[in-house]
Amino acid sequence: MANTAINHPNPAPLKAVEGRHIPKGLAEIKALMGSERHTPEYVYTKVLSEQERTLVCFAAGLKRHHLESGFANFDADTRLKIHKAILQMEQLVKAFTDANAMAPAKFVQNAPREDANTDYSHLTVSSH
Repeated sequence: MANTAINHPNPAPLKAVEGRHIPKGLAEIKALMGSERHTPEYVYTKVLSEQERTLVCFAAGLKRHHLESGFANFDADTRLKIHKAILQMEQLVKAFTDANAMAPAKFVQNAPREDANTDYSHLTVSSH
């Protein structure tokens, strides 16, 4: 076979590759992945309720002042404690879920029955 360049005296010029073309949908997904919504600080601050933040801090062994200072002020060690606490909580949920024991009815099933305290004698006023 003969070389194509020999058979065609004026071959088409090659275009320079200036960069990869990223499809629009893929570019949007890539932009979302870099979004601030995909950060631990955003989730901790904007998504979690105060009660959830309290649970996370308690599980991480943090103090009340950590709740008041906010995620942005946490040092690396504190942030890693929070990360570890979240992973531990995930394992707790998984253990109960895997045992098919997460239904609220299963938590109260066979619980000791507590009689309501109807002794109000401590509220009576005695005159001396």
